[in-house]
Amino acid sequence: MTWPKDKRENLDAFYGRHLLAANGRPTSAWLSEHLKNFTAPYPLTLSWDLNAQVTKLYCHKLVGESLVNIFEKILAHYGNITEVRKARMHLYGGVYNYRPIKGSNRLSTHAWGASIDLDPERNPLGKAHDPNAGMMPIDVVEIFEAEGWKWGGKFQNRPDCMHFQAAT
Repeated sequence: MTWPKDKRENLDAFYGRHLLAANGRPTSAWLSEHLKNFTAPYPLTLSWDLNAQVTKLYCHKLVGESLVNIFEKILAHYGNITEVRKARMHLYGGVYNYRPIKGSNRLSTHAWGASIDLDPERNPLGKAHDPNAGMMPIDVVEIFEAEGWKWGGKFQNRPDCMHFQAAT
């Protein structure tokens, strides 16, 4: 799949322009038309609540199959869930979240359900990638990039190593 450019007009054209309710949030009609639950190939754990398991990925319907494929490849790469957990690739920071980019008025690609954050604790916003500090495994970056996803660790102004997006 060729993902759209990370510009509002391209994201709106590809993923659907948000229809907003009176509260400033997307309408239930927009959500039901564009977002869908996809079953994760292995259980994820909420990064902020290690007792909470996530088995469904609520994301844009156009990225769901790609995201499931990525997680299948991560599982195959590590061989089993124990090794996935050792690599911290089960620590889930979220997909859909209607919000702006931190410190900006511009909508995040999370607002279209076209981004995911993994292992936020070891990959904080603004910290340059350091593989010796247990940050995002390059093998995982390569799996996402093979699906056309962009890694936030390569953002020029402010790295975001936890972040992957289906937008270039």
